[in-house]
Amino acid sequence: MRTTSDERFPAPRLAYQMLMQSAAGLAAAAVDEGRGDELIWVATGDDDVEALYARTLNRLPSVAFRGVFEPWDLVERLRARGIVRGYILYRRDDSPGPINGRRPGADLSVNVATSLAGLLGGVLVDEELEPEARARGLALLADARGKTQAWCFATYRDRFNRRLLCCQDPKKPNVRDLAIARRAFTLYGDDATTAEALAWLEPLSPILGWNGGDEFETTRASTVQGHFQTATDWCVNLPVLMAGSRRAAPVKTRPFDPRSIDWDDRRGGVAFVLTDGDNVQWLEGDFFGNAEFWRSPERGLIPFGWSTCFAHLTQLVPAAVDHAAATQGAADSFLEWGGGYYYPDLFARDRPDRWALLARHARRTGELMARNGTPIVGFNFADARSADARKACEVFAAEVDGLLGILAFQYAPYEGGAGEVFWVKDRAGVEIPVVTARYSIWAEANDRPRAGTPAKVAREIRETAEAAPPTDAPRLDWAVVHAWSWFLRAPGPDEEAENTPQDDARARGARRGYAPAAWCAERLPDSVRAVAPEELLWRLRERRAPEPTRRLIREIRP
Repeated sequence: MRTTSDERFPAPRLAYQMLMQSAAGLAAAAVDEGRGDELIWVATGDDDVEALYARTLNRLPSVAFRGVFEPWDLVERLRARGIVRGYILYRRDDSPGPINGRRPGADLSVNVATSLAGLLGGVLVDEELEPEARARGLALLADARGKTQAWCFATYRDRFNRRLLCCQDPKKPNVRDLAIARRAFTLYGDDATTAEALAWLEPLSPILGWNGGDEFETTRASTVQGHFQTATDWCVNLPVLMAGSRRAAPVKTRPFDPRSIDWDDRRGGVAFVLTDGDNVQWLEGDFFGNAEFWRSPERGLIPFGWSTCFAHLTQLVPAAVDHAAATQGAADSFLEWGGGYYYPDLFARDRPDRWALLARHARRTGELMARNGTPIVGFNFADARSADARKACEVFAAEVDGLLGILAFQYAPYEGGAGEVFWVKDRAGVEIPVVTARYSIWAEANDRPRAGTPAKVAREIRETAEAAPPTDAPRLDWAVVHAWSWFLRAPGPDEEAENTPQDDARARGARRGYAPAAWCAERLPDSVRAVAPEELLWRLRERRAPEPTRRLIREIRP
């Protein structure tokens, strides 16, 4: 079943979006529990998401379409089937301030209502919609107004799912369908209740949504308890998109063939890798249809590494992985960006068995990587050069079969590792490289060493290659390409000319994503070339252990 487009929902539109999120969540719970056979697609008018919907239906040919319904008609349909038992009343949050910010006085009753909806079988009803709910004969199951998240957690914690926590701004309707379907406690903020909930949650659990505030502190809080962020706060319709994912046949991306490497080519190499692939909502949303990213007209000009969250998408949006594999070009490489957003050097630090927990997460991630054929993992460290960062890489390498190497970057600055390479052993005792990012293509960062505009980074790559000692030549490095940094096309020697104010960059004709990396590669001297991330790692391994590496490559089957 589909709703009419949420762009056509009556006023107050947000209230109807919340209503439909809860209806979709209750319908999904009923399907999971064998009490129903209908899922609800909340139409958004987003072309990229609608394309995923079509691909999902192609994956599920036995699914029947049962029509388009207005919001209250859907509620009535679910009530007639015993799926909706009544409603949970809440008050809309009108606090001033930006979404994802910490807004003093924010009304969080919709989060209390979301938490209760899956337990009580109630749809979310805003105060303004209550007269309609009562006119339709719905019973009031709970009044969340004036109730705190702390009260909700203390009262119902034994009934919530301990394998999932939802963090969501009360102004966002998104992803509440999955939270309700899975009976997840839903909260927002960085108070004592959040800390208590993160400690109560079973280790290795995903954090649905996003808890706003300072990015590092928000991610650190979940990391130290052994959980991982999914960046799903703008996701829509996950219960439908993930339908059948457990039984779906794995889709493998095209592997890089190391037998194609010309070992007589002694030029330096730099791999360009896009950031933020751990962001599920982006790869569900406008990543594939965006001309700055997957649909860039420049795509294919240079070998390029696309960071991804395939480990999550395989479970949540397998149709996105299908599309990535079907449209992958010869110059496209996919990397698993951590198996979630967390800092490996801080992972489960507040648990007594932190490294055993990371090993379990590594095994799970490795299994999902194998399903999709991604041989490289990228890590975001709090401190890329710390002893705990090295230990985390040792743990991952020992647990992930077929791991080619690890690309490491640092939360601030991304290029903080300065291109240092260290080595860890896999379970067979084979050394694999951990390569820290040496460069960052990043707006307004020319004051940082090894970071800034494409022109500035190209110069630094050239100078580094020219100054490399014989033991370190040819120079092999990788550059982080910041996904959200805009630049102007500006050929010439002025390294500042590519910078532009970010607020209205698009209107100024600026570009981001793939194009700035291609501009940087254009400026490289003949002695340095862009290489695929896989080639970078194979070359480092061959330099470290020539004959074992060549022998391993010869044994690879076509």
